[in-house]
Amino acid sequence: MVQLGQLVLSLLPLAFWAEQQLPITDPHDIPHPHSGFTRPADATTTKSIAIVGAGSGGLAALKSILDLPPETRAGWEVVLYEQRRDVGGVWLPDPPGPLPTPPDLPESPLYPRLHTNTPHPAMTYRNFTFPPGTPLLPRWDAVQQYYTDYAVHYGLNEYIHLNHTVISTQWHGDDKEGDWHVEVHARGGNDGRKVVLKRTFDHLIVATGNDHYPKIPTWNGTATWLAGTRPGRPARQIEHSIYYRDPEVYADKTVVIVGGGPSARDIAIQIGPIAKVIYQSLQSDSVPIPGRTIIPKPLISHFTRDAVVFQDGSVLRDVDAVLLGTGYELRMPFLCSPHASVMDTDPYTRANSSTARKLTSNLRYVFPLHRHIFSIAPDVPTTALAFIGLPVFIANAPSDTAQGIFVAHVIANASLLPPRDAMMQELLEHEATVRANGPDLYRVGYRLIGDNTEEQDYQDQLIEDLKKQGALPNDGKKFAEDWRRMARLNWIRLAQAWWRVEELGEEARWLEGMETESEWADMMHRLADWQRDWEKEHGRVDITGAFNAEY
Repeated sequence: MVQLGQLVLSLLPLAFWAEQQLPITDPHDIPHPHSGFTRPADATTTKSIAIVGAGSGGLAALKSILDLPPETRAGWEVVLYEQRRDVGGVWLPDPPGPLPTPPDLPESPLYPRLHTNTPHPAMTYRNFTFPPGTPLLPRWDAVQQYYTDYAVHYGLNEYIHLNHTVISTQWHGDDKEGDWHVEVHARGGNDGRKVVLKRTFDHLIVATGNDHYPKIPTWNGTATWLAGTRPGRPARQIEHSIYYRDPEVYADKTVVIVGGGPSARDIAIQIGPIAKVIYQSLQSDSVPIPGRTIIPKPLISHFTRDAVVFQDGSVLRDVDAVLLGTGYELRMPFLCSPHASVMDTDPYTRANSSTARKLTSNLRYVFPLHRHIFSIAPDVPTTALAFIGLPVFIANAPSDTAQGIFVAHVIANASLLPPRDAMMQELLEHEATVRANGPDLYRVGYRLIGDNTEEQDYQDQLIEDLKKQGALPNDGKKFAEDWRRMARLNWIRLAQAWWRVEELGEEARWLEGMETESEWADMMHRLADWQRDWEKEHGRVDITGAFNAEY
């Protein structure tokens, strides 16, 4: 799917919480004997788990825990905190009202004309399809409704606390035992006052997504350029794609789009028919958007009062707007200073997985993690902190489900994880293997490097490990079904095919009778064959690089 990712839960500036707060605790909780934080009053509670985020990853984690045998999770308490008004992560649009302006951030990067670029059957949780008649590349509202329906169908909502923002998660203990002290700010009462909840938990699952904190490059001269708007023209702007909503804003403007990821591509297509000229500024090894009247440019060097200057020395003097499709920074404020000291966030860190004394984010990559999930930093137990949903450029729900199943079983049985030193050795070998093949995870982050089935291989590995250790029945089947692999291998072809279907007005013919996973899978096979036959006569435009390019 379009890589917007899932929700990050510390969206609002700290000033938001400067309003009057009413400290309260849940009446069913009892005080922690040392800190004033509270524990469940029910003496039969054997394990407490906090999940942060109700996007794709958080819902998958919650469902996976609830799917454990009742005798396994007997006495467990599971709570999911979600800052926003509903589930769905970035697929939930901004609330009604004006869009925030910098430096304040929107709640979501979602824009009204957003469609998926991956066929929806490949995006689904297992055994839960989109409704019959859903276009193969649906609008954002169909995706958000899908997550809402999923939560209702499986009874997840009773565990979800909406309008609850996790402010701080601090580990109290050592590398063998302890608990999480979690502070949550909730919107409570008709008077709008904020209530402060303080709880302890045994396990913390972070499922806050990747796409909230925009990565904004800096150049010399931007202030001077912004102030130099030509007479009779709209005010110049430099704006990240997180603020993009309406293509009409760019009518008759000369626009430079910086970056080449999914959002940059989609925005270029939307504003292309009405913008005066579009330029695309890219790394030298990135692929410009094909089939469009877009002029490629190298990276920007600096700005002057009258011009945008590029690294090859070329100059553009008529630019009205610079749109930054430059991605996002990997931040979890509730784990970091000043709210907590669990994770260091430092874009310039020289630490790596083998030298970091605590969990670290360089804004692209969080390390050290076992299988992109469990923290193996030396200061917390290896099952205490898990992340769901860090991999990018994937279909989220299937990957999140595999991760969620893995996490649920490890929380139930810590012996399913190898010793810490063995997990560290595996991580270092994985990083070295990826680096030897070209990219560096410390630069590209959680991109699953390999062929187009790497994400399915990753999912299969997680589930196969559980089967080998007897945590799941060994049914001889792969977790990732063959049809999902086919859809991943052919996702560009399927997207191009569906665009042709829409141009021909033949959606109803292709969607007729589509309801079950097997029916959707069969339709995608037929659609891929139909497109392949067309390409034999007309040729194929390979746009893979235009989707995966990065700034």
